[in-house]
Amino acid sequence: MHTKMRLVGAAVAGAVLLPVGASSTAFGQSAPTGATAARGCVSKLPDSAKAQTDRVTALIQKLEGQGLSQDRIDAKLAADYCLERVDGGGSELSTLGNPSDEIKIARPVIYKAEGKNRYIAAAGWKWKKIPSNTKGYDAFAISFSKKVTPLAHSLVYRGNGQVYGKKKMTQAFKSGAYGAGFLFNEGPNLGKVDMQGYQGTMGISFKASKQGCWNLQAFSKYGHSWKSQSATGFTIGLTSIGITWANNSNKWTQASQPSKEVRVCRR
Repeated sequence: MHTKMRLVGAAVAGAVLLPVGASSTAFGQSAPTGATAARGCVSKLPDSAKAQTDRVTALIQKLEGQGLSQDRIDAKLAADYCLERVDGGGSELSTLGNPSDEIKIARPVIYKAEGKNRYIAAAGWKWKKIPSNTKGYDAFAISFSKKVTPLAHSLVYRGNGQVYGKKKMTQAFKSGAYGAGFLFNEGPNLGKVDMQGYQGTMGISFKASKQGCWNLQAFSKYGHSWKSQSATGFTIGLTSIGITWANNSNKWTQASQPSKEVRVCRR
């Protein structure tokens, strides 16, 4: 069985965006237009797409954990890592549907690497409370409204306190021209105190699929399972993310609003 939701048409013109993996200091706040890297900026990031994606995804999680608002995260990434926020900035919380009030799902943000045709889309989640059941695999994915050339993927997740440390995955379960997705264990949990996948961030670096410029949007979606249920895979297509399940019970999905349209170029 699988659940599939068409995400196209959910964008609102001029909508502001949600922070990635944001804490209470970032979720629901407004923020200025995305920071721009200074001319001649020298990045501290490694050059390879894989190492860069791993580093940026982990860095966003770290800065959020320090309580930085989204505009400060954007400014830090621009100043030290030459990453320009190209989707307009902002940090509004918004999701599609209401299968659960337990979790907040991030609207994706998109950065451009200085001097390259390389972009990084990132999105994340944060639970409002520890769910009663945390058995089985959960799922998280990012998709696009146009074909891209994916370069690397990374998922970083952690607990809310000191009990469960950071975990990183660099091999996506599903990857293709329209996006990628990860399966992971959000448990175990320490009662109502903490759990392993309390919050997380996914990053995917990509180029335009061919030379030229196109407008595209990014989407994110979370799938949660419990008891004898488990997410088993994805179908990721044009503006859609489908999650395949072991059976047809004890599960829900929740999707973000899409990012604002971004002009992506490859020369």
